[in-house]
Amino acid sequence: MNNKNRFHIDYSDHGIVYALIIFLLILAMTNENFRAMPFYQNIFRQSSFNAICGIGMTFAIISGNFDLSVAAQVALVSVTLTKLMPVVGVLPAILIVLGLGVVLGAFNGILIAKIRIPAFIATLATQLGYRALAQLIENTPIVVKDVGFKHFSLAKVGIVPVPFIIMTGIAIIGTIILRKTRLGRSIIAIGNSHEAAKISGISISWTLIRIYMIVGLFTACSAIMLTSYLGSSNFGMQIGLEFTVISAVVLGGTALAGGKGSIFNTIVAAIFLVTLKSAMDTWGLDSSWQRVLSGVILVVAFSITTIRTTFNIGIIKYRSRKNLRKRLRNQPGS
Repeated sequence: MNNKNRFHIDYSDHGIVYALIIFLLILAMTNENFRAMPFYQNIFRQSSFNAICGIGMTFAIISGNFDLSVAAQVALVSVTLTKLMPVVGVLPAILIVLGLGVVLGAFNGILIAKIRIPAFIATLATQLGYRALAQLIENTPIVVKDVGFKHFSLAKVGIVPVPFIIMTGIAIIGTIILRKTRLGRSIIAIGNSHEAAKISGISISWTLIRIYMIVGLFTACSAIMLTSYLGSSNFGMQIGLEFTVISAVVLGGTALAGGKGSIFNTIVAAIFLVTLKSAMDTWGLDSSWQRVLSGVILVVAFSITTIRTTFNIGIIKYRSRKNLRKRLRNQPGS
């Protein structure tokens, strides 16, 4: 097997794209809210925040890991940003919290790669720590006072929301990193086999640290735009975001076992989940039932790999039996 095939990511599975198109068509026919452009603009705007986190999470899951601390990182970055803006100005505060995101991600990576703590334990611990730090910085909600920054995420270029444009740019950068760089090939190799990656001369620990630095950077980008959109921050914001993001990544076809993934499909899945949430809101579905449905979606997302594998094995067995019967019928004297 040549290197091109070994490190190729399968982007042919676009089931989530077809699911979104069919869902939108059904909603447009049955729900008048889904016939108005502002409604779609709001969906694309809100899905951008989750999608940017999802792009970073795609890197982590392709490598066979994940990050449960992204929601707490959003809270810590957001609170830090709103505390710094009145002191140092908007742009310096943004640059500082982008650096903070990289530091938070690097710390996660060091715990996992150098200290050898499993990703689940390490990021669960930092989830608690990062949110506690956000609470120590400010225990009450902070309102954004800069009018320009507050309206940034509400702005549009033509009919396209600015957050969606930024998310698209980040997605292009992420795709280039994943498909065209040595780091991307290393991430895919690690997801396929740690031993094979090590034999190939890949530094697994340094690659993992860089993966989590990317996760932290993209999470900080999402936190900045979310702070602008909400116009405030607090230490308890975005609880449960990590599960929404992981659901989007896995629904988009990224294998939990690693080695395979699609940033494009992650974005589509993030749009699908926000569309579903918007549909449930317009239907007046009780919040308790919405949480039940969200739990079902999470289970389905985590089961997709097993379902797909079982289905493919079934198809292979069916074709094998069919070919065997055909050969038996064609044998002389049969």
